[in-house]
Amino acid sequence: MQEENGKKSAPTKPKDRFRFSSERGRADLNPYVDRIGEHGKLVLTAEKAEQQRGQWRSLLGRSEACPLLLEIGPGNGFFFAELIARFPAAALLAVEIRFKRVWLTADKAKRTKLDNFRVIHHHSGYLDLLFEPGELDAVFINHPDPWPKERHHKHRLLQKSFAEQLATQLRPQGEVWIKSDFDPYGPLAREVFSASPWHEIAYTEDLHGAGSQLLKKAPAKSRFWCADSETNYERKSRKKGARITVAGYRRLPPSGADEAHQTGAER
Repeated sequence: MQEENGKKSAPTKPKDRFRFSSERGRADLNPYVDRIGEHGKLVLTAEKAEQQRGQWRSLLGRSEACPLLLEIGPGNGFFFAELIARFPAAALLAVEIRFKRVWLTADKAKRTKLDNFRVIHHHSGYLDLLFEPGELDAVFINHPDPWPKERHHKHRLLQKSFAEQLATQLRPQGEVWIKSDFDPYGPLAREVFSASPWHEIAYTEDLHGAGSQLLKKAPAKSRFWCADSETNYERKSRKKGARITVAGYRRLPPSGADEAHQTGAER
């Protein structure tokens, strides 16, 4: 956490950076622009969420030692609800860009009868506006958009710059878990998270087939193992014959990062 004159530093905001805003939503075209308000305090617009930067644990009634977990792109919210149920002592957040999916995720999460979560309407490219350096303990990314055409690759979430952003927002020993039914995303994840300070915890390109042993071995290596929770999208993809890739990475402190990469990934 950076401080200047005793005050927490604000994230860098280049003048040419597009400013994401929930206020741009048009209720006359999308009823969920207004409907997300039905969930009250459990849903935050981009503007309100940015005001909580560095204060999420306090907002959710948790201590500073409590894990802060984030799901990026929760879709319909089935996995996020499972995450809440598995880690009831943690503080949990979901960031989703689509208004309807924000509403759906909050609706599923409410059914857990817990209130240690918030669903945020925001863009995943602005994590530095939502979190201070080292504020997160784990990030979950399930089935990100594949953008298969080469001219669209620049839109993919899995980029070196994104891995660098996560390395900043995660605490040392923090974890990133990626799940996808798009075969090229396995090798891409390994490429993106190949550099220091990342260390591979677990990897398979066929979770429910040849890589099924991962379900038995990985939980002992991870504080936040949840890849055995099958998402709604995952179930539909498997019925169509898709293989499921899972990749997990740990953000190491600077002193041990290089050594870990030299010794190879855990298996």
